[in-house]
Amino acid sequence: MAVNLGASLWGPLKELWETVDGAILRRQTESVHLLDLQLKKHKPHFLSLFRNPPKSADQKEKVRKASTEGIAIQGQQGSRLLPEQLLTEAFILSDLFDIGEMAALELLLTGEQQQPQFPGLTRGLVAVLLYWDGKLCVANSLRTLIQSRHGKTFTLDLSGELVALTTRFTDELMNQGLTKRILALVSEISVAKEFERLQKERGLGNEKHRKEVGDLIKECRQALADSLFAWTCQSPLTKDDTLALIGHLETVTAQADGSLDSVNLALVMALLYCLDVSFIEQGTEDREVKNVFFRQYVSAVHSRLMDNQPWKLPGLQAVCKLAWALTLRVLSQLPQGSGQTSFPLI
Repeated sequence: MAVNLGASLWGPLKELWETVDGAILRRQTESVHLLDLQLKKHKPHFLSLFRNPPKSADQKEKVRKASTEGIAIQGQQGSRLLPEQLLTEAFILSDLFDIGEMAALELLLTGEQQQPQFPGLTRGLVAVLLYWDGKLCVANSLRTLIQSRHGKTFTLDLSGELVALTTRFTDELMNQGLTKRILALVSEISVAKEFERLQKERGLGNEKHRKEVGDLIKECRQALADSLFAWTCQSPLTKDDTLALIGHLETVTAQADGSLDSVNLALVMALLYCLDVSFIEQGTEDREVKNVFFRQYVSAVHSRLMDNQPWKLPGLQAVCKLAWALTLRVLSQLPQGSGQTSFPLI
């Protein structure tokens, strides 16, 4: 196994985002084929979403011996001897982010390469920025892919070939548990927790570095929440995913000023889109969308929202109950018979 100086947790993910951005947002027609290749290559990154390459005894041993026996570097002939201090930092970074030892070493070496772009920062501090920038590239790519899919609310006026590609790809991700993974990440990741962990290993630098790291973490959470919101704008969630979203909102707390942060606000709006059936009245729905509101879905959501278990934010609970009441009212007035799908409520 050779060390990749592009850093597997940064360089290739940066390339992924540039391809997604080029094909969808900048509408570079030649990028569609490249996008197809990138999505096939990085599908595991989307399916595992933010999971890091695991540690291994074999990797640890190879990195440990890199100061005496050397280690292969991609694009370079022979082996390269690495200083002990670099290897020590690699093991610290591996423990800090719970990533494989080789991936940690790659990040550090790439951080060293990128140091001229970050005056005053050590390679370790640059590596921390690259780590979170790589995560953001995946999150931004996911959000943009979902925004481009075919759906009921809006269109980006992209080619049919491109929309078919992104719709098919994101459908596969959703069928593999994307909703629950996003909700878990939004709950797990916080600036405060990450800063506490980084501070212990001197992974935070000056005020500018702290702000940059904090902004990257915040943007990651926002892009993940926006991805789920964009999905519900275009397509309904399944019963289980809707219940998972409700379960998350039950635990949400307010900020110091009593407001919701933008991440949880996006998730509230995602639920409201799940409960919005106005498009059925407009006759723009397809059979698959209608089927979401059959007995099992409506009964399960009704039971969850009306079980009278207090949420952390009673006001948020009241908003969701009101939205559900309006949904039930609309469904009860839909025409039945004459070939129309009926909506038995509970």
